[in-house]
Amino acid sequence: MKECTYRGCHTTGVLPGGLNVKRRAAELNKKLLNGKTYSSYEEWIKAIQQGGNSFQYILDWVSCFALAVNEENASFGRVVTAPTNGAAGVIPAVLQYYITFTKGAATNEQIIQFLLTAAEIGSIFKKGATLSAAMGGCQAEIGVSSAMAAAALTECMGGTQRQAMMATKSRPTRQ
Repeated sequence: MKECTYRGCHTTGVLPGGLNVKRRAAELNKKLLNGKTYSSYEEWIKAIQQGGNSFQYILDWVSCFALAVNEENASFGRVVTAPTNGAAGVIPAVLQYYITFTKGAATNEQIIQFLLTAAEIGSIFKKGATLSAAMGGCQAEIGVSSAMAAAALTECMGGTQRQAMMATKSRPTRQ
């Protein structure tokens, strides 16, 4: 996931398929870093961290991470389907947020815990419903991946099991 996010944030050009869709993650990456350059993933993360921690800045980066992975998927690059290719950007983007913007560097054990929690939530959905766009529409894919990421982040940020499960629920707002 790390390599896919990094690669997607640094690859320019047009996505394959004949629609001439321009890749956007690399341009956004460059804009957010004010043209700074670096030679490795670790230097890139440090440059991102030095940019601040305002809500808008972090939101822009999470969007960039997700877009990068989705562009890698669309260009037949290596991605981790989590839970599907259609929603491939959600979990890597939230995990990259956790690694980049939370206090202290995430350990391998914490990253594994994030992924295990996300996987278990995906398993619950798979057993009781669907995560397939072919069966449940795009909302099934993105909804399940968002629930997986929300539970994993909640748990890794110190939330209880109950709080992690509550994070998986979405409630429509009343008009």
